[in-house]
Amino acid sequence: MTGGETNRPPRLLLISGVSGVGKSTLATQVASALKFDRIAGSDTVREVLRTATTPSANPALFRSTFSSGETGDSATDWLDACSAVEAGLEAVISRARREGIDLIVEGAHIIPSNRILADWQNQGGVAIGLTLTIDNASIHQERIEAREVNTHRGASRYLASFERIRAIQTALITRAKGSNWKVIDTHLQGEFVEKLKRQFDEEWYKLR
Repeated sequence: MTGGETNRPPRLLLISGVSGVGKSTLATQVASALKFDRIAGSDTVREVLRTATTPSANPALFRSTFSSGETGDSATDWLDACSAVEAGLEAVISRARREGIDLIVEGAHIIPSNRILADWQNQGGVAIGLTLTIDNASIHQERIEAREVNTHRGASRYLASFERIRAIQTALITRAKGSNWKVIDTHLQGEFVEKLKRQFDEEWYKLR
């Protein structure tokens, strides 16, 4: 926490969603507008974890969330990939909680759940879980293509697995609703930052 916010409890924002829905964009906007201390991406945590093991020892850690795994089922393989990163994400969150800093964690490896939010809240902080989606498949595909146009990897591997990505999004929405996470279609809704500011303020006032 910084400046005049030092009297507020530390804030945690978890942003889940599949590729191309705008997780990193929203995280950057929120961090700037609401003065969060840090942003952590699940892809970055995964890369760090990969340095301590091998593909043969932990194959789920070395594939994308949308790649085919042991079962071939999109949602199950996604959950396996998430589980491989879970310990690293929790370590990042635990450190932020101990240090009392504001943290945003975004990524496709985040499974909507109340456990981490409750842990943060039980330590006196404010925590919100958010799942981003794009219901319109054509718009979603266009977003992926636009995002990758200037990258070396290109959009082809995402588009080749697009049906799997869409199936994972369906599973994400089900879990988000079951955990009372807010689900936002980034194509249809706007003013995300202002809405989140109000929600954090409301949660903070509950603690006063």
